[in-house]
Amino acid sequence: MCLSTVYMNSGNEEKEIMKDVARIEAEGKGFWLINLFGEREFIEGSIQTVDLMDEHFVMLREGKLN
Repeated sequence: MCLSTVYMNSGNEEKEIMKDVARIEAEGKGFWLINLFGEREFIEGSIQTVDLMDEHFVMLREGKLN
């Protein structure tokens, strides 16, 4: 199983948004993050980097958290 940790890239800082993300769904101007336990969080922004080799991190450009 391949789970990801999602971070918000804000300048020189990376803020952890959610661990154990199993699914990412695009909607409008953002993405729904859904973790292994079914918890959901909407992130407004766009994907900057997806690196599945380096501890499964997903980087998102700065946007609003809802």
